[in-house]
Amino acid sequence: MAHSFRRFTTLVAAGLIVVLAFGAGLSSAAPAAKKLTREQVATKLLNLQHGRFFSPNARMALQRIKQGTTQQAVAADRDAAPGRAKQASGGLAAAPASGLANVRVNDPAADSHQPDQTTQSETTIAVAGSRVAVGYNDSQQTLLFQTAATNISGYSYSTDGGTTFTDGGDLPNAPEFNNFGDPWLASDRSGAMYYSELDFDVFNFNLDIGVSKSTDGGKTWSVPRSINRPPFEIAYTGDKDAMTVGRDPVQASRDDIYVAWDDFSVDFSTCTDVSCQLLMGLPVARSTDGGSTWQVSYADRFAVDLNGAGCSFQQYIGVNPIVDAGNGNLYVAAERISADDPNCDGVPPKFDISIFRSTDGGQTFGSRVKVADVTSSFPDGLLKLADSQYIRNLEFPTSAFFGNKLYVAWNDGASCHSHIQIAKSANGTSWQLSGATQGSNDEFQPALSADGAGLHLLYYQRNNDNTLDTLVANSTNGSSFVARRVTSQSFPGVSTFPQFDPIIAWTYMGDYIANVSDGTHQYFAWGDNRDTVTNFLWPTGRNDPNVYFAKQ
Repeated sequence: MAHSFRRFTTLVAAGLIVVLAFGAGLSSAAPAAKKLTREQVATKLLNLQHGRFFSPNARMALQRIKQGTTQQAVAADRDAAPGRAKQASGGLAAAPASGLANVRVNDPAADSHQPDQTTQSETTIAVAGSRVAVGYNDSQQTLLFQTAATNISGYSYSTDGGTTFTDGGDLPNAPEFNNFGDPWLASDRSGAMYYSELDFDVFNFNLDIGVSKSTDGGKTWSVPRSINRPPFEIAYTGDKDAMTVGRDPVQASRDDIYVAWDDFSVDFSTCTDVSCQLLMGLPVARSTDGGSTWQVSYADRFAVDLNGAGCSFQQYIGVNPIVDAGNGNLYVAAERISADDPNCDGVPPKFDISIFRSTDGGQTFGSRVKVADVTSSFPDGLLKLADSQYIRNLEFPTSAFFGNKLYVAWNDGASCHSHIQIAKSANGTSWQLSGATQGSNDEFQPALSADGAGLHLLYYQRNNDNTLDTLVANSTNGSSFVARRVTSQSFPGVSTFPQFDPIIAWTYMGDYIANVSDGTHQYFAWGDNRDTVTNFLWPTGRNDPNVYFAKQ
């Protein structure tokens, strides 16, 4: 239960933080309704019993507000203590090697701004002919104090189909914004590429979603355009964006761009100590003009009274949109967390994969459909590889169309190991479940693609010696898979508890990896720790998180 509650409060904390950043504060419970300062409210939240379940980033932000600082240092998640995570305990040997060439995407020589800020991870890919772009979180640009140059959204590009890559640095920041990572790339039929990411609004203290565009194969990118910059009186937090491009449901020759994420917002103009609503939901933005303008609707949205009683809740995270190329229907899948606990009896939350369908280009959505119940992959959401080497993990869904059926995959811990579950549906309403992986190893962070050759399932695997490999499991029928090792070299974890990188959250090694198909080849990108760094802090060397690429 502690793990489940921590994961929910991790999400809600992000919504509360934007309230504090305004300086208006929450209304006092006193009859005079005296407003608290943001420092006072931050102190109260940090002292709450469930404050110990806040995420590392949430606690960092609360500490910054309490202390009145812009320091970027990340605090530990108190529930992520050594010994609570699942210790790997042997298993099958790594799968046979695929023989695919592994190409390092980023340039480690560019990690020269600050000592130990050398993390590149959380990958995404766009392909347009022989041009390939890879996006990733990149820590090397940011200082320990937030400045105008703070930037976490990195990228590299290739002009030869992925044989070689050039490190492009970071996306350009828009005025009054900092690029905050969580990248997602896609391309349309014209060859244009799009890069969605978190965009921190320095003026309004909001976390928005921005989209950048490239018309030269990912070599250069436009300044990100904020999809929906809320007005000053709205405190807003968006999180875990994902993007897809697909045919319009009416004009089949036109490509529509869709970006989906989960969000939290508070309207200060109506927020009092008697009633203060926190709105949460699953927004979906659509552009029909190449990203110039956007229209936002909600697949689901609901309100929570911050002054209300009870402990019932629901929330989404890890959204994944996809378009049916046959008819233009849009499907949006996400992990849903919920609990029916009006009396605060400690009812444990439930987790499931939910999906929504839109037949009108994301303007309206049908009712929520539950694909399957989910069991957390690892105790407390952490996989332990070795002392101080932990990987946080959720159960984000990934989806693909193959043989006129929609497939959704995620990692699930029901078998006492983390294995990849896969569900298929012909109508988006009824689903058939099966296991794509099994055995005594752990598989996690799946990424699914499909083409005429079949389904292609990419994922991390923990080996019997607690090293990691990236594997691809291919299927020609959608039910049986043959796994091959993509990585040419197994790699260990890195020190994440405590984190060696001063601006990266503790226990973080990336939340997802990338797998796309152009109809002929499959393109893979993942975070990989095989390289080493030696400096005055690590005279005997430490492993370095970089991004690697392979093509099948």
